[in-house]
Amino acid sequence: MKNLLLLCTLLVTSFGFSQEETATDSLTQRNTLGEILITATPVQNQLQRIPAAVAVITAQNLERGDQLSVANEINKIPGIQMQQGALNTSRISIRGLGARSQYSTNRVKAYLEGIPLTTGEGETTLEDLDLSLIQNIEIIKGPASSSYGAGLGGAMLLSVIKPKKPGFSVRSNALAGSYGLFKTGVSGLYADEQTQGFISYNHLESDGFRDNSGYNRNSITAYAKTQLNEVSSLSFFGNYIRLKAYIPSSINATDFREAPQKAAFTWTQARGYESYDKILAGLSYDWQINAQNRWTTSLFTNTRDGYEPRPFDILDENSLAFGIRSNLNSEFSIFQLNAKSSIGVEYFDEHYKAELFENNYESNPGNGSIQGNRFADQEQDRKYLNLFAQIQLQFTERLTGDFGLNYNHSRYILDAILNENGTDNSGTYTYPRIFLPQAGLTYEAFTDKFIYATVARGFSLPTVAETLTPEGAINPEIKPETGVNYELGFKGQWLQKRLYTEVAFYTVQVDNLLVAERVGNDQYVGRNAGKTDHNGLEFFAQYRDYIDENLMLQPYVSVALNDYSFEKFTDRDVDYSGNELTGVADRVINLGLDLSWKSWSFNTNYRHTGSIPLDDANSIYSDSYNVVNLRSDYAFELGKTLDLNVFGGINNLFDADYAAQILPNATGFGGSLPRYYYPGEPINFYLGLNFQF
Repeated sequence: MKNLLLLCTLLVTSFGFSQEETATDSLTQRNTLGEILITATPVQNQLQRIPAAVAVITAQNLERGDQLSVANEINKIPGIQMQQGALNTSRISIRGLGARSQYSTNRVKAYLEGIPLTTGEGETTLEDLDLSLIQNIEIIKGPASSSYGAGLGGAMLLSVIKPKKPGFSVRSNALAGSYGLFKTGVSGLYADEQTQGFISYNHLESDGFRDNSGYNRNSITAYAKTQLNEVSSLSFFGNYIRLKAYIPSSINATDFREAPQKAAFTWTQARGYESYDKILAGLSYDWQINAQNRWTTSLFTNTRDGYEPRPFDILDENSLAFGIRSNLNSEFSIFQLNAKSSIGVEYFDEHYKAELFENNYESNPGNGSIQGNRFADQEQDRKYLNLFAQIQLQFTERLTGDFGLNYNHSRYILDAILNENGTDNSGTYTYPRIFLPQAGLTYEAFTDKFIYATVARGFSLPTVAETLTPEGAINPEIKPETGVNYELGFKGQWLQKRLYTEVAFYTVQVDNLLVAERVGNDQYVGRNAGKTDHNGLEFFAQYRDYIDENLMLQPYVSVALNDYSFEKFTDRDVDYSGNELTGVADRVINLGLDLSWKSWSFNTNYRHTGSIPLDDANSIYSDSYNVVNLRSDYAFELGKTLDLNVFGGINNLFDADYAAQILPNATGFGGSLPRYYYPGEPINFYLGLNFQF
């Protein structure tokens, strides 16, 4: 509470600071922070002028770590926690939404170059994207944008690098590190006055520090954009990924303390893993109709062919999806007010097929998984339609209003060709049509200092597992989670725009809470079980100063104080109302420093994560922990055409023991202890080289 009062005082007293005249020299221009154009919102605007909590991760930010996972940067954003138990296992929660998901991210909507990364069932996977190709990640916290449909936690928009240097160039990278880590990639880039694009190959492999945690990924990515004429352009994006990653799974408290390198016993015996081939592709047409109207339409498709041997069965699955997203952005006047608007439609259709086979690994010990008889065969069609509209009105020179509405219509069709008990579970379920309003106001109280308030409604669909009964039929009683986000915040620049600060106070009220009910070893079904209350404070500050032409200092701090609880929750006749929400830390604090001098650069980050309730009864908590990472780079030129960057880093500098991910409400079977913990990696090192010519 003292921390909360301190930050409230900082927000109130900050308005009393005197505003200094903006200098015009080149150093001041380079010091400027916060002047970032946000494209994630339907109506584009500068970061500080948007009535919502929006975060931006740039390519330069991603280069502050080992570039294996976006988790390092996401966890620096107040209000967002990305737990990552392995390179192929993670869970992102925003403001506590999605924290109780068992193994994946399912309350956040994500797009890559306009192509949905989120499946038809609502699951989002970021782990297998090569970060060397990412130019920008924009994250809207909470359902503050009306244009992305299902995503109660928020939305993430990712964009790839866009070559600008005229002519042909080659970029390559190589990295090696602890536990058999090896990463390499090569990209060919081209740009001229009308066309820009690249094609890239990337490879990543690691033995992992735990048993049964080998990882191998290959990917090919291509992007191209060409100017068809003065007013229109056509762009293409394609990405192919082949992955095979073994699964160590979670372990119990004893193994977590004494032998964190161990994998779960059954997963070791079965040598469980996941493998898949995945393709994303999209074609986008952009037409500047006139000075006031711009129309953009994207067609996209994605496919996935997966195979996953698990101790309790073997899953053979594939999916094929296609869709369209189209929107018209306009500028006009209404009632003598300047206005900007965006109206559009998104349609998504995914066909999913899964076969389940017996896993006979116990009949032939030492040989891993052995496929047995097929016992279930299901097909699903998942469809949704989003219609969205948003308008921004300039009421006065200082007061701006944003208002939006989204309409969503979602449907599942199940065809159960084969199941264990021989019953026909085929059926169709259409979720109730949902209207999602959003409204926000931004007021420039002083020059470059903005107060905003917003209210928005959002929802998230159940996953496939959550929609089915233990017998494999669609459960018509399952409802989407819905919630309303209320938020008050401040964004401001100080000290000739060297210092940028943000403060946000919010509360999210969630109804029809989806809970995972265990029906077998590592098997779950879902049901609605109550309400949750998410209250919090987020603070972020970043200072940048070019002391001279050669030396730049950039310290930053982020703080999230969370008060998440079950407002009303009864499970199996046990009342958990008033308990803390499972699976999310009560506080996260980040302190960091970026420093560059001539050809050298250095960055370090300290992160404190508070304790996490591991079960709904709050009978057990994970320990709070502190992790320090650092990296140093040296850039130089060889001749006139070859640019090189040599770098190295240390993760978990002080070798902290911590849980990188937890499994909420784990249950022991056959007298075994519950497996709550995914151990974090001990101290580890990496060295790398980037070059371009």
